[in-house]
Amino acid sequence: MSRGAAVGDFDNDGDLDILVSNNGQSPQLLRNDGGNANHWLEILLIGTQSNRDGVGARVKVSAGDLILYDQRKGGMSYQSAQDPRLHFGLGSRSKVDAVEILWPSGSVTRLAGLPCDRIVAVKEGAGLVERPFPRIASK
Repeated sequence: MSRGAAVGDFDNDGDLDILVSNNGQSPQLLRNDGGNANHWLEILLIGTQSNRDGVGARVKVSAGDLILYDQRKGGMSYQSAQDPRLHFGLGSRSKVDAVEILWPSGSVTRLAGLPCDRIVAVKEGAGLVERPFPRIASK
């Protein structure tokens, strides 16, 4: 019997993994170690004027002919929480042309020309900020 599932990039390699919470047992981590043949971008939002986690922020990512939208949400699943970073699958597109973040405070952050296949942190009012996201090796 399981009671919760959390989706996230647990090993910071750009693909999504799943953690399942089981009743009376240890949780199970279903790691996606099959390799990632496509490009991606993950964004961690850091609010300053808005709430700290950027909950409610709307993000638009443009990469060539691809336009993706997502919104930072709070809780997502019964007895579990998702990865706070927003994950964007880019397919064969090797560059992100633009990112636009509309924060709950009403301020807007615009970024251009981002490389893909990485995790970035964006702070409201400051733009890109340095933050390490070390990869965790597979066994």
